[in-house]
Amino acid sequence: MDLRHLRYFVAVAAERHFTRAAEGLGIRQPPLSLQIQQLEQELGTPPFHRLPRSVELIEAGALLLDEGRQILEHVERTKMNVQNRARGQTGRIGVGFAGATHFHSRGHIRRSAAKPRPRHRQAPRSL
Repeated sequence: MDLRHLRYFVAVAAERHFTRAAEGLGIRQPPLSLQIQQLEQELGTPPFHRLPRSVELIEAGALLLDEGRQILEHVERTKMNVQNRARGQTGRIGVGFAGATHFHSRGHIRRSAAKPRPRHRQAPRSL
């Protein structure tokens, strides 16, 4: 299932209207309808009844809406976590010592390592 199909479905289900959903997505209504038809073919069932001026979710559509929202939220959270990791805002910090610097810098490093870093996982340490 394509994430774009899922996003489009969630938009239509939330608006209960194809034209308003298309406007919110920044696309025209005919391509949105085509994408929803492709989703219906993939699912093997329509997720809603089409009414003259709106759509009404059926039971399968309500399930898809709940699951789809969770999937899209997970995708966004994963994207944000990857970007944060790439910027160094999350992750693990390792500190090592070499030779004589171990004794010279120990107090400074101990104070620095003791500072809380809530977004970084802290490994057991002994200084």
